[in-house]
Amino acid sequence: MPSFRAGGREWLVSIDAPKIRRVREACKVDLGSRKAEQFEQLTGDAVLAGEVLWQLCRSQAEAVGMTEDKFQAMLSGDDGEAAGTALIEAIIDFFPSRQRQLLREMLATETAVSSARIEAAESRIRNPETIEQMKAAAIAEVQARFDEMLRMRSKNATG
Repeated sequence: MPSFRAGGREWLVSIDAPKIRRVREACKVDLGSRKAEQFEQLTGDAVLAGEVLWQLCRSQAEAVGMTEDKFQAMLSGDDGEAAGTALIEAIIDFFPSRQRQLLREMLATETAVSSARIEAAESRIRNPETIEQMKAAAIAEVQARFDEMLRMRSKNATG
């Protein structure tokens, strides 16, 4: 069963029909859908993923007196990433084995694409030429705004 560590404890993430229904009602996300929409929603919105995780881990959290806000506050940084991974794994585990294999392959492909995107952005942002171009564009923007302000002021003074 997928799990993650946060707040000094381990949280188990499992999905079954009652939890799917609860998440549908509370979060408007269909974890039982055979479409890839829920993966895109959850990987693209950390707050939504936290809300879904709360629904899935609620009984564990309430057993130790934890509120929803306190639970979700734990889900940042590396702990949040681990929780998101456990959530995706739990969704995949819900499906029959043949579909799990396909979903895992799809997830691996998305992970590879995401890693390539991050590497490309890091490479570009660290390039000294990019930094100089960004500085020049920022300076040009500031100068254009000042020029426009001066034109408006001059126009108001003469008109």
